[in-house]
Amino acid sequence: MEVLERLSLGVLQVNTYIAAAGGECLVVDPGGPEVLEALERLGCRDIVVALTHGHFDHVAGVEHLAARGAVVAAHPQTPRVAEAYADLGVKMGYLKGVPRISVDVELVDGSTLRAAGLSLRAIHTPGHSPDHTVLYDQPQGLAFTGDLIFRGSIGRVDIALGDGEAMARSLARIVRELPRGTRLLPGHGPETTLEYEILHNPFLQGFNQ
Repeated sequence: MEVLERLSLGVLQVNTYIAAAGGECLVVDPGGPEVLEALERLGCRDIVVALTHGHFDHVAGVEHLAARGAVVAAHPQTPRVAEAYADLGVKMGYLKGVPRISVDVELVDGSTLRAAGLSLRAIHTPGHSPDHTVLYDQPQGLAFTGDLIFRGSIGRVDIALGDGEAMARSLARIVRELPRGTRLLPGHGPETTLEYEILHNPFLQGFNQ
């Protein structure tokens, strides 16, 4: 990985991450077509899209990238989640209709996605949505956490397809499996570390016992 950029896109300021190396680019959670300008600037020839989950603010740019020949990696349930949230996405101005998401590479639990110099292990973390997946790169010491963990908070579960009990299990798993110093790159807001969240995030209290 030579470059790692973060774009905040749309009304909900979703974080879209772009990693680039040798002309290959990985786009995590493309929040809108604006990402195309960054890809041109970075000289991306080959594009891989990775989705942490199918909520409209995280998938709004998928079709634009797929039209450019991007390979799309996502959990098998992501198209269903995207369809369930399409109407809200239209109302929020992210989508014009139901997004057509064709999953080329399935991010099932334990699978590995290699792109732009990163080797990302998929960790299935349902709760905020049934397809939610954290993407963890051990050598780089970073994890794209989507809407699982934010700085000082976590993703909502009082929404369609949300599950509070599943969220608790997912949070406990991340605390158990990832090193404390792991950089957490969330779907909204500033980056943080797992150590900081264990110490300060009220939703993670008790999981490190």
